[in-house]
Amino acid sequence: MTLLALDAGGTSTRAVAVTGAGEVLGYGRGPAGNPTAAGIVPAADAIGGAAGAALAVAGSADVAVVAMAGEQTETFREEVTARLAAYGVRRVVLDHDLLALFCSGTPSPDGYALIAGTGTVAARVVDGELDRVVGGRGWLLGDAGGGFWIGREVARAVVAALDGQTGPTALTPLVLDALGVGTGSADPDGAAGRASAIRQVVSAVYARRPVALAELAPLAFAVPDDPTARAIVVAASRALADLVDAVRVPELEGPVVVGGSVVVRGILAAPASLARDLVPPAGGAPVVAVPDGLVGAAVLALRHTGATVDAATFVRLRDQVLAAAPAPV
Repeated sequence: MTLLALDAGGTSTRAVAVTGAGEVLGYGRGPAGNPTAAGIVPAADAIGGAAGAALAVAGSADVAVVAMAGEQTETFREEVTARLAAYGVRRVVLDHDLLALFCSGTPSPDGYALIAGTGTVAARVVDGELDRVVGGRGWLLGDAGGGFWIGREVARAVVAALDGQTGPTALTPLVLDALGVGTGSADPDGAAGRASAIRQVVSAVYARRPVALAELAPLAFAVPDDPTARAIVVAASRALADLVDAVRVPELEGPVVVGGSVVVRGILAAPASLARDLVPPAGGAPVVAVPDGLVGAAVLALRHTGATVDAATFVRLRDQVLAAAPAPV
């Protein structure tokens, strides 16, 4: 039996083909496979392309598990099913990316998951199923501590500093450079130069999609000794800790599996000078960081066939998937 596992994200789609014993047969990658980000047909096409690459050796698969965020509509299911039928897939399962993320970090059936990328969402996992999910409400209604939230705070802090409402911040030149803003012939430190910079920042920000502010989030981690940047990052860590606390219960310990650029490449990678002020995302519980949900999608594919994924199988599968995937650039 050959199984197909896919992690369909808003930026890219990753796929692996595995045997019923958990041996990796191939890897594939494609563009965004999330219908909210890419549209239903382009997302289904991306999933089909990644699946074809992963099945280059095996040729066909019996069962496919697609891990994804957002609404799993019947129309999207039909489009994906049609693409995967070309590879012999008879059964398509759409699973939540949070569950796949959790299963990428541990073979345990119980614990917690946190994704903090552009947005934020946390979950409690019990007996291998999502028991409670909090967050994921989007940039307008939630996602505190995520990339958009941090990026917006960075932009607001720079505008306030340029406007003289607050003191100077090392974030200002970074943001101006990121947005391609200059002060022209005006004195950059004078009133005219600051006014010109504010106008350009405002124009640049409002000319883009709101969620594009997430692109400014890494700047907050780039100057850890700047008081303004530090305050933003500390507040973000507190918001993420609150999100995990919202799903935690005393009777369930378990690991906390985390993913997403903000928490993995930002908070967990912060220098010691900053880390001492950050609120841990899981209190004293063990934290496991994973790059994505692809390993977990493969675990779920095996479980959907009735297979038991013990610790040894999980480690072998994880190591093979990570070895098959190209190194990030």
